Amino acid sequence: MDHNNEIGKRLKLVREALDLTQEEFGKEIGKSLNTVNSWEAGKTRPPDHFMKVIEKIYNISPKWLRRGQGDMFLPDIAGLMGGSDMLEINIWELAGAGNPLVSVDAEPIERVTLPSKMVHNYTNGFKVEGDSMYPTIVNGAYVGFDPNDKKVVSNGIYCLHLPYEGYVVKRLEIKPNEIIIKSDNQMVDDYPVPLDDMSQNLVVGRVRWIFQNV
Repeated sequence: MDHNNEIGKRLKLVREALDLTQEEFGKEIGKSLNTVNSWEAGKTRPPDHFMKVIEKIYNISPKWLRRGQGDMFLPDIAGLMGGSDMLEINIWELAGAGNPLVSVDAEPIERVTLPSKMVHNYTNGFKVEGDSMYPTIVNGAYVGFDPNDKKVVSNGIYCLHLPYEGYVVKRLEIKPNEIIIKSDNQMVDDYPVPLDDMSQNLVVGRVRWIFQNV
């Protein structure tokens, strides 16, 4: 038995059950139409970490997807099914001067569709570039934020807008007279911002969800 071909057939069944085209399915999991086509045709096998991503997003039974045993969906799939339970997320530019989020003429650089159970109606996000927050947030991850929550809580993760750098995702720590902008990657230095020098536009919003390949 061709194992790749059997997994490909089951991936196609998942996609069809969700009423997605190959292109739409690829966009939701961060892969091209050609890659999805190759998987479904049994020419290549999805890497294990992508199998986990698919299982998590769509609540697919690992036993079914990998070995064809049991039911396709785990019991609580009902909450993820249907167009009304998928939300379109606006992905904004990470770098550059100014703040496009406050401009009525701004357009997101990308839009992705994710389950509402995961994003909880927070439909603005950034695509992370770099590994300054590794291993918590990996390069290429999508992070969603709440633009109405700018209150700094120590050890919280926020989307920030820094002069000369643009948008970044960092952890913040409160000190008596300053806020420390921290990176989870120990190879990247932290740096303080005195409270008197803190711009009111520094915090774009608190991070509410992270979607990434692990």
